[in-house]
Amino acid sequence: MTRSRVWQQPAWYVYPAGRLRFIAELRACSVHAVPTRINRAHPPRHVRIVFAGIGSVPFVYVDGPAESPHRYSDGSLCMWYPYDPESSRWTRREGAAALLGHITAHLIREEWWRKTGEWVGDEAAHDEEDNMDGMKIA
Repeated sequence: MTRSRVWQQPAWYVYPAGRLRFIAELRACSVHAVPTRINRAHPPRHVRIVFAGIGSVPFVYVDGPAESPHRYSDGSLCMWYPYDPESSRWTRREGAAALLGHITAHLIREEWWRKTGEWVGDEAAHDEEDNMDGMKIA
């Protein structure tokens, strides 16, 4: 007889209250389910944030140009090294606005890199086995 997996409480965003709080924080930043422009010099981007499970950091997918030294092979943004200390990456307790700040800063760095070839910001050496879920950096 095999044992079934022990049921685990779903991540905070699965509960309606947590999900609604996250959406309310986004709205407080004037972010809605429609394109929102921060800078009119750049076209709006569609951002998809995927939480994969308990304790996981989000996977962030963005439309538009994908050329970047800091994207995983599935196209998600590599905004921080997965094993960085909490002070160097986003945590859930920081809320939606802080996550949007990380995403915006990353997209600005990508745009700068595409224009100049220079990555502005911290970088960590990446090995395939060190990456989240074994994803390879593109």
